[in-house]
This record gives sequence, C-alpha cells and structure tokens, in this order.
Amino acid sequence: MNNAAQTRAIQLAVIVGSLRAQSYSRKIARALAARAPDSMRCRFIEIGDLPLYNEDLEGEDPPRAWSTFRAEIRSADAVLFVTPEYNRSIPGCLKNALDVGSRPSGKSVFKGLPAGVVSVTPNKLGAFGANHALRQTFVFLDMPVMQQPEAYFSTVADLLDDKGGVKSSETAGSLEKFMSALEDWIRTIRPDDASFEAFMRQREKIAEDYVNGDAKSLEAIVTHAEPATFFSPRGDHLQGANAVASRYERDARSFHEGGSTDLEVLQSSASGGLAFWTGLQHAEARMGKNGETTAMTLRVTEVFRFEDGAFRLVHRHADPAKAG
Repeated sequence: MNNAAQTRAIQLAVIVGSLRAQSYSRKIARALAARAPDSMRCRFIEIGDLPLYNEDLEGEDPPRAWSTFRAEIRSADAVLFVTPEYNRSIPGCLKNALDVGSRPSGKSVFKGLPAGVVSVTPNKLGAFGANHALRQTFVFLDMPVMQQPEAYFSTVADLLDDKGGVKSSETAGSLEKFMSALEDWIRTIRPDDASFEAFMRQREKIAEDYVNGDAKSLEAIVTHAEPATFFSPRGDHLQGANAVASRYERDARSFHEGGSTDLEVLQSSASGGLAFWTGLQHAEARMGKNGETTAMTLRVTEVFRFEDGAFRLVHRHADPAKAG
C-alpha cells in the first residue's frame, strides 16, 4: 500500500449573516479565519446579492447569483456561519441563503455538510436566539453541527479595537480553540484520504482474519444500513444489509486456520463520507473438508460509507483475476 497519503486541506465556506460592511459579525468572522489551522482554507461566500427565493424562478435558467452560490457551497467541505441576532432569530438575508441553497427539492447543497455556528451581539445575551434558531434549520437540512465548544460573543464592541482586531489574548485563545475544534469535527464527519489510509491498514488485518475462518472483525465494519450489495467470486450477487452480512458470516466458515492474504491496492480515495479501494487480493487459503491449500487472486472493489464515526463496508465486488 502507498503510505504517503497527506491530509488534504479543508475547504471551509464562511457565511456572515450581516450585510453591513463594518458589522461586528464580519469582524469576528475575519478574526476566526485568521486563526484557522494551517490545514484549513477559509473562503467567504457573500449572500447580499441573492434574490429572494421564489420557486417560479427555478426552471432551466435560475438567477445567476443562485447558481454561483450553490456552486460555491458544493465545492466546500463544511460551512461556518457567523451571525448577529435580529428579533430573537437570524437575519432575513441568512434565511434566504439557506432557502436558496436547499432548493430545488432533493438537490440541497447543504445536505451532509458539517457546520459551525458563531453568534455575535453588542448586547449581553450572546445572540443566543439566533444561534439556536440557526441550529434548528440544520435538523431539516441534514447538516451535522458542532455542539462544543459553543461560541456566543456578547458586548462584542469591547472585544475589538478600531481596526477590528481582537484586544485580549483570552478572546484570541477562544477563537483559536473554536477553529481547532471545528477542524476536528469536520474531519470526524468527512474523513479524508489520510484517515482512510489508516483504516485500510486495519482492513488488511480483517482480511487476514477472514481467510482463517474468523468473521468477527469483518462483522464489526459491515454496514447494517441500506443500501448494501455483494457480488461474489462465484458470479452471484446479493443486496440488502442483513442478507449481505449473513453471507459474509456464512462464507467465512469455508476457510480453515493457516491461510494468508494481502491486498494490492491499485487505487483508493475518500471524500464526503464515501471511500473506496480497488485492486487485487492475493490469498493462500485452506478450504474444503481436508483443508487443502488453494492459491487465488481476486480483482476487488470495495466501497465504504462513514457511519457512526467509522467506515462501514457497503459494497464488495470480487471476481477471479485472469492469469497473464
């Protein structure tokens, strides 16, 4: 396996819920971006020129500003929202941006994107209402939002100097802590090639267990959610999580202790909660009633979905590699 995988920089879209050029929210957003880890790239996505959402404007040629905004969010790995509070809720421009990005129905650009929320106010309540009103929309938008640390900036005018810089080291430390935690959250929800590389080292050990008749370690990474598919070397195929999991367990019984295997990964990648590898599986397996040793090479493609904090096997296609 190639062990040179590098951690890819996170592309973080930053959306500010205030249109005022000198808004406190924008200044805090800039201060956050300035303290982002080196492995994070912050890009401010402007929402002030988005026409109010009107489904009649969709069609084949929606407003250019809508299309541009949707494309910018699609290219991001996560979104950071920095917002003031208007009337115990979020500003209309921010709600409109969420509406634009969530449509047309079934094509939301926000679905599955990790999110962070920071609320800002010159008053004393930390814009708590806006913070939690925004979080409520994420339930429907299917955006996993970081829970801790929370970030409510009250009396924000006292935290910034005339140029928008952060006055105290305590505030600066809070901003840096938030961005570091956000990076960890994003990489937990959307693992990259480096984390999949580490998982694949575990996958090789699981394959070794399997050709020795032990299916327990494989069972730990097999999905129990739909869809799930399996195309076996015998030419048959199954679909459905329960059926596939049962088949893996049953097939493991055909192997005896004393086998060995290795995975020759020709290509692999992980992005957006999905990962795959494709290549060759070479094995010396002891099979049959007498445990005769059989040498085999399979062409394999496996697809994984990131579920409940771990990669789960959702598809395997294996067939005998032709000699020569």
